[in-house]
Amino acid sequence: MSYLPTGAEMADDVVPAVAMPAATACFDPCRAVAEPARTRRARPNQRQRRAHILATIRLMLVEGGCDAVTMRGIAERSGHAVQTVYNLVGPREQALVEAISDYTRYVGRTAAHDLADPDAVVTIIDQWVESIAARPEFCRQVSLIFFGPSRGVFYAIRDRQLKGLLGLLLRQQKSGVLLPDAPVRDIAEQMAFAASALCIEWADRPFPLPDLRRRMRATFANLLASAIAPDARATRRRITPA
Repeated sequence: MSYLPTGAEMADDVVPAVAMPAATACFDPCRAVAEPARTRRARPNQRQRRAHILATIRLMLVEGGCDAVTMRGIAERSGHAVQTVYNLVGPREQALVEAISDYTRYVGRTAAHDLADPDAVVTIIDQWVESIAARPEFCRQVSLIFFGPSRGVFYAIRDRQLKGLLGLLLRQQKSGVLLPDAPVRDIAEQMAFAASALCIEWADRPFPLPDLRRRMRATFANLLASAIAPDARATRRRITPA
């Protein structure tokens, strides 16, 4: 499934918290992610434990897929009691949603795009594909959740992505990039559905990541074509598929 990043924030630090295989890229989903400053309501040790648990869940997804993620397994792999896992990340399906969303928010915060830039969506797509390239198996396993009994996780994440996409388009509309009467809610829904469908196909019948990037760019460009304001249209540089 798509885990298209839509956050406008800059990235926070990433702190190692899980013993990792060789990959050490900043987009490695199996590393613990520091929460943005404005969301830090819990005590520091609780935040660190939660980040460690969420990273453990992502590592378990990479290694064995959704079916391999159990509450007892999360507890054993993270070194915390089952009740601690429940308290910090919720029951199994909620924990999966939180673990995946935690990472996608981080990827979104690393996309240093200007929301007043008509090419902001392309920046997001490029950042998203780069994050997939860092650990393709993570995106594949997240996408394959759609075919299993935990597909509620799939829909919960897509709902969050839809909310983020809608927020991005509303901000672009407010800044004058999109026409005042552009149907941004409909566009956001179609973007979320298209991203999910493309990722499911990529996970189920793998094809090269550059093709995924090209197809995503083309789809989003078509969806935005009639919504771009004339002044913004004149400054567009990269929205056409590359």
